[in-house]
Amino acid sequence: MEQVLTRQQGELVALERRLVLRVRDVLAQADGARADVERLASLVNEMDELFLLVVVGEYNSGKSTFINAILGDEVFAMGDLPTTRAISILRYGEAGPPESIDEHVQLYHYPLEVLRDLDIVDTPGTNSIERMEEEITREFVPRADLVLFVTSLLQPLTASELDFLTHIREWGKKVVFVVNGIDRRNSDEQLDRVREYLTREVSVRLGASAPSLYFISALQALRGKLSARTGQTPGDSTTLDSRNEYSGLERYVLETLRETERVRLKLLTPLGVLRHVLKGNVSTMAARLLVVDEDANVLRSIREQLLAYSNEMRSDSERYLIEMRNVLYELERRGRSWFERTIRIGNAFLLRNKDAVENRFRAEVVQDTPQAVEAVVHRMVDWTVQRNLKLWRTVFAELDAHTTRLRESGALAPHGDTEFEYNREELFARLREPVERRLDEFDTEREAREIVTSVREAVMSAFGVNVLAIGLGGIFLAVFTTAALIGPPETFQPPAVRALTHPARPPAAP
Repeated sequence: MEQVLTRQQGELVALERRLVLRVRDVLAQADGARADVERLASLVNEMDELFLLVVVGEYNSGKSTFINAILGDEVFAMGDLPTTRAISILRYGEAGPPESIDEHVQLYHYPLEVLRDLDIVDTPGTNSIERMEEEITREFVPRADLVLFVTSLLQPLTASELDFLTHIREWGKKVVFVVNGIDRRNSDEQLDRVREYLTREVSVRLGASAPSLYFISALQALRGKLSARTGQTPGDSTTLDSRNEYSGLERYVLETLRETERVRLKLLTPLGVLRHVLKGNVSTMAARLLVVDEDANVLRSIREQLLAYSNEMRSDSERYLIEMRNVLYELERRGRSWFERTIRIGNAFLLRNKDAVENRFRAEVVQDTPQAVEAVVHRMVDWTVQRNLKLWRTVFAELDAHTTRLRESGALAPHGDTEFEYNREELFARLREPVERRLDEFDTEREAREIVTSVREAVMSAFGVNVLAIGLGGIFLAVFTTAALIGPPETFQPPAVRALTHPARPPAAP
């Protein structure tokens, strides 16, 4: 390819190559479709190839016959049944048996001067019962610099041809339409009707401008050239009639596709491939962005629920703490009053009687304080267990519903086909697993016992002993018998009461 380019054209090719490599690397980093990354990697090498004129169409439409007519020789097999079963590349050189250069690619040589600057490619027919043959042709289309689309006069633009043309257009290829078989027409009006039909349908269905159309009889042109080579007198079957546009098509291929036009199309090929690849991947990235936005919304919702739960736990636990403080405030009030009434010299006889003091202390000060504390603790436990269960259920339902929505919409692949999908599957699996396990293992009674144990430990830490186990009376008695008479009654406050009524910091939410 470098041998036919000017310096300026070579610089453009180098610029395109850098662009292709950059897009390839970006797609690889963004977990783009593997096929697209491989397509761009191949494109870098294909940019060094000669101009590729690719002939496509349904089987038995006359593709091989047309190429033989260009050569003026029967190089490729012709017939009513599918004859081309692999990609056949025709290149300048001495004629001989084809070389197999790939599993589905054969290389032919022929000493035709125009082949010094371009390769002509014959492809397997589309709409064959062998679906692999059509796939081979479809995969080769991105490499084409110009596509000659051969259709039959008797069946122009079938549904399968329209589908294949759509595929060609997606890759941004220039297409020249060749209507073959005009020697089998019923009348000249038939040619005019087909021309009008193709012009209209191509414009409407493919959104293309008026197509380039050539009405030919490839077989008639081939026979004429073969007769001229052998010196035979042309007969009716070899003479081109006035409506056969083969000569114009051949001039286009051999003369118009020279230098400027050929290079222009060659330079457009990588851009067309890039446009197609980027279009598909931009759509994919946009879809992924929507999925990620939905993920973010779900995670944001869960985070808001956790914040609301934390706020609710703080506010409601404060309410239970206030209840607990009120119980202890009342205990402190009764204790102060009891100390003022009891700790007097006149009651010395009573104070020497430990059992009597304890009984009066229990009856007049402690009263039902342990039961009141237990009641507050029980209400707090019930409330905490209910809130915990509600939170776990809500989070699980949110995650489960989101995953179901994504699967139904097709946003998640069944088995994580790409790194993006795999990472998302792993993310939600990690989120769902502990939530689901927590719900499966959730036991209301066990939860309550654990919370009560935590409360007991917290109270024990504040008092230094297990209040709820031995009773508040014992605590106050122990305090009274060891410290009550040390100072004036009005300055004394039991450590246990001081610990709960004047805590250093609010206890953590359950």
